[in-house]
Amino acid sequence: MSGDAFNIVLLGLTGTGKSASGNTILTAMDPHLEPKQLFESQPSSTPVTTKCQSQMIRSLYGRRVIVVDTPDFLNDEINDQREVEECKKYCQPGHYVVLLVIQMGRFTEGEKGILERLEKKLGCRIRENTIVLLTHGENAKDNVQSFIDERSHLKHIVKECGNRCHVFKNNSKDRKQVMELLKKIPDYETIFPKFTEKQSLIDCHLS
Repeated sequence: MSGDAFNIVLLGLTGTGKSASGNTILTAMDPHLEPKQLFESQPSSTPVTTKCQSQMIRSLYGRRVIVVDTPDFLNDEINDQREVEECKKYCQPGHYVVLLVIQMGRFTEGEKGILERLEKKLGCRIRENTIVLLTHGENAKDNVQSFIDERSHLKHIVKECGNRCHVFKNNSKDRKQVMELLKKIPDYETIFPKFTEKQSLIDCHLS
């Protein structure tokens, strides 16, 4: 882990699309990445990711970035405090954003109170640095705001995260959805000093 890096930490339950979302971000930087440079991702009701994994982007708009995929810390099958401590290393004030990954169309009972439970598990308050990331946007039949408004517990989570919410179409190759996500990171202009609307993500480099 690099001390001067900005960390994008993916948190959420099993099967919501954490690894796929990490890959969406990475392939926006470089669409020609080899499988070994991506997170393992497949539809499964059992945990595929059991340890914290990271991929470094050497330069993203003038800043080194680490994308961090994590296990489902609220799954009883994964109760490894070492992985929790590893995740906490990436959540240093001023150096991270959490993407709380929730699958559109499948907001479950297990996700009620997920923000508070993750904060308790990590032992730190993350909501000021969290964006709710709704995945599988390509399957959404409803307006995103309607989807949120109709689910009071989800609406509460989004509100607690400063109403920061973004939708990913994980099968889309459009880099704009990643650029729009970066713009929702608190104080993004300071974090990414070379960010401009006209710049392409393809100018970034992975190590």
